[in-house]
Amino acid sequence: MTAVSPRRALLATASALVALALSASTLLAQTRTISGQVLEEGSRAPITAAQLQVQGTNLGALTREDGRFTIAGVASGDVVLVVRRLGYPMTRVPVGATTNTVEIVLKKDVLNLDQVVVTGQATGISRRNLANDVASVSAAEMTKVSAQSIENAMQGKIAGAQISQSTGAPGGGNRIRIRGISSILGSAQPLYVIDGVIVSDVSVGSGTNKVTRASGTSISVGNQEAPVNRIADLNPNDIENVDVLKGSAAAAIYGSKASGGVIIITTKRGKAGKPRFSLRMGAGTSDLAYRNDSRHFKTLADAVAVFGAGITPFYDPNRQLNYETLAYGNNPLNSDLSLSVSGGSEDTRYFVSASRRNEEGIVANTFARKTNVRLNLDQRISSRINLQVGTEVLNNAGDRGLFGNDNAGNSIAYALTKIPSFLDLRRNADGSWPVNLFYPSNPLQTIDQFENSESVWRNITTSRLTADLITGNNHTLQFIAFGGVDLLNQSNLIYSPPTLQFEPVDGLPGTSANSKTTNVQRNLNLNMVHGWNIGSSLKVTSQVGTQFEERDFNQTRASAQNLLGGLEVVTSGTVRDVDESRLRVEDFGVFVQSEALWRDKLLLTVGARADRSSNNGDPAKYFLFPKAASSYRFPNLMPGVVDEAKLRVAYGETGNQPLYGQKFTNLDLSSVGGLGAFRVGTVRAASDLRPERQREFEIGTDLNLLRNRATFTVTGFRRNISDLLITRTLAPTSGFSSETSNGAEMQVTGAEVSINAFPIQTPTWGWTSRLNWGTNRSKVTKLPVPTFLLGAPQTGAIRIEQGKSATQLIGNDTLPQSGGRVVVPVVMGDGNPLWTAGWGNEVRFKGLSLYALLDQQKGGMLANGTWRHYDLGQNSIDYDDLDELGRKEGEVRRTSYLQVTRIYYQPTSFVKLREVTITLDLPQKWATSVWSGASGAKLSLSGRNLYWWTKFRGGDPEAQNFGQGGVPDAIQRNRELAAYPASRSFWLNFSVDF
Repeated sequence: MTAVSPRRALLATASALVALALSASTLLAQTRTISGQVLEEGSRAPITAAQLQVQGTNLGALTREDGRFTIAGVASGDVVLVVRRLGYPMTRVPVGATTNTVEIVLKKDVLNLDQVVVTGQATGISRRNLANDVASVSAAEMTKVSAQSIENAMQGKIAGAQISQSTGAPGGGNRIRIRGISSILGSAQPLYVIDGVIVSDVSVGSGTNKVTRASGTSISVGNQEAPVNRIADLNPNDIENVDVLKGSAAAAIYGSKASGGVIIITTKRGKAGKPRFSLRMGAGTSDLAYRNDSRHFKTLADAVAVFGAGITPFYDPNRQLNYETLAYGNNPLNSDLSLSVSGGSEDTRYFVSASRRNEEGIVANTFARKTNVRLNLDQRISSRINLQVGTEVLNNAGDRGLFGNDNAGNSIAYALTKIPSFLDLRRNADGSWPVNLFYPSNPLQTIDQFENSESVWRNITTSRLTADLITGNNHTLQFIAFGGVDLLNQSNLIYSPPTLQFEPVDGLPGTSANSKTTNVQRNLNLNMVHGWNIGSSLKVTSQVGTQFEERDFNQTRASAQNLLGGLEVVTSGTVRDVDESRLRVEDFGVFVQSEALWRDKLLLTVGARADRSSNNGDPAKYFLFPKAASSYRFPNLMPGVVDEAKLRVAYGETGNQPLYGQKFTNLDLSSVGGLGAFRVGTVRAASDLRPERQREFEIGTDLNLLRNRATFTVTGFRRNISDLLITRTLAPTSGFSSETSNGAEMQVTGAEVSINAFPIQTPTWGWTSRLNWGTNRSKVTKLPVPTFLLGAPQTGAIRIEQGKSATQLIGNDTLPQSGGRVVVPVVMGDGNPLWTAGWGNEVRFKGLSLYALLDQQKGGMLANGTWRHYDLGQNSIDYDDLDELGRKEGEVRRTSYLQVTRIYYQPTSFVKLREVTITLDLPQKWATSVWSGASGAKLSLSGRNLYWWTKFRGGDPEAQNFGQGGVPDAIQRNRELAAYPASRSFWLNFSVDF
């Protein structure tokens, strides 16, 4: 071994240190810091919370309140900054090797061409490349006018969607049908997804059936009680955007639960910077929108002919009370208050909101009170891992009175049809109520004493974890997990005290019904997403994922009659009834998809989802739902006229699961020799029950016009639905009356058009216009059972018949035959409208703007049951008018409606002034005088459903109070009877940001 001298060792060490220093300085010289500012085109206002990323790396930053940013550690060569900000198109900014400071100017994306739309469970694509027709409603559009629920806020804004109210009661209660009918005996409601997690839209009846006997003697029959569909619990002010996946090609990513469409809700999230507060305060009122009015009995003889001689002491031709004004004349003071704050750093961002809405009804003692608290948190755990968490606690309380169909004559609107205007049933001076000697109910007393209380506590928690496993220039790999729980507890109390006039009629004075319902919905969605850049022209994004979902629904009900001492507790009744339901559904799905984008022009998508469910006859069997889509953009086609054109075509399949329990043959309670026993039910279930299958082909074109100041979208679709659930009659020798099985087929064809434009956009003037239109037709193409009716011809029915519309309405009519006329069932029309449309316009002059939305429906039919009962009570406003033969019109209708059903089925064409708002942006000095830290303030006056033009006689042609709570899709519309009346609302709002 050769010895090394200390001097030589020292020199070697020094040389190594110098080399290391030189190497470090060389490495440092290879990186740099890029800083700059992001501004808005025109106004030059700084854009906060814009996301910047060095293309192909994890390096990035968010702009601060002044729009400035700093990115350290950037490579010394030429790089590209990718800039993203909601409301602006994604922009790529080249930065040269010698440039360290840049100014980036973004132009507002008024037409949302660069909005990212969901195309996979964990992926999305820019709207300009989208191969499907997906409707979007922004936060600004959702909150133009104060709304009871998000569905009310979407009315008239989505092509091809019919949104109608099941009741005018405060608190909501709506139905949505997207692209027409999708089932005969199955569910029709769309699937709701909040921040990637499926949530419940369950409707739970209150229990009024025990009082109204609308359908048998059960404690509750949901489709007769117009319950609130629980998506109404959400606060529209917390929503950032709503995407509606209308067609199967888009909705196929949700497989066997998506045949009714999918509504994807994205809530607001925090933006980096100092805390920014937004306060919104509103005060409003409402009043009755339509009056039926009642008959003016001109002579005592007319009154005696209806009510008998006992009416004589009460008859006063000079007393004309308007009972609709007395019952529906409440002009409440409503309020809506919300406060939100957002902010944080680049690593931690938050959004917190709280709201309280108090809405009293136009009927005394009816109300809806909604309280929401939300926290959304975004946390960057490391340079590769991000976590988003959201949780919302909701509490809703309400009372909706006693309305709707009634076979006992007790509901308020029903009883009003039988009271003559000269009979005074107002409260006596001593506080007691007059007894109605001519009908077993005093509806004013019912309003005062009947209780229909409902309380809902709900928690929705969502989470999203994103891990960047590989981040290279050509390959990226992400693990994305969604998870969440939707927990709902609902309590209902019906109390009809013995003092109510109608209560002693059945010999059991006093009724109480108590219900407790729990619905828990859990989701877990795991995904791997791979991105592959093949050269500079082709980008392929592939995804594989799984989704597991559990739904538990538990409900207990108890009712009592003949309440001792008038106590409202069920234990005080001598006649009791109990009911219980327990439902559990487990679903599992596997999803794969690949999207290829070539030169940012050609998009090709293929994918499939395989689902299994415990609702199917074989819970282990998977059902496959494929999809494929393509689009091609032609940029700069005719610059200035047609700036860009896109052709798109898509195919997809979705399903509609059997309802819980349909695969089982029930065991019914029975008695053998006085001993309790079970017996086999009369409806036999098919052992191979499976999802209904929907195959849809969609084709369309999107045009960007007039220097990108307008977009024109037209879409045509054809939907073939097979394996439809139907009920077939069995031979008596089988021991069963019928069987539920798959087998029918149906076809739905339609078209949709959307136009978005901003013809004028200057610092002083602005005009934005949005038009949508949609139509669809259905036809039953295969029916393996004989033609059957849903309903009865005497009052109107749906006839399911091969080769005909699935929504055709059948009623009785008298037709001439030899020797006279005979009553036969005939086609009266179609319950589905010919088309629907919405047209919204907003005109701005400096800080003042005017917005209005017209909502139109052409065609469709509705049974006007309220008008029919006015006639049956010989109390309608035009009862005494004479027809061309000199007969009283009301008498002709009353005596012939069972033979001529079309008398009360009327076309429901209408034009509604759905929303109107006048908004003033207060000058900055005014805003700061109200609040020193204010950055802006607005004052607005708005109204909803202010007026409508229609030939439909009765209340609201949309308020069809049959249909919630699991009624088959085919008959969820087209019936109205004694519903809570429609109202118009007015609001004065003040909002301030600080």
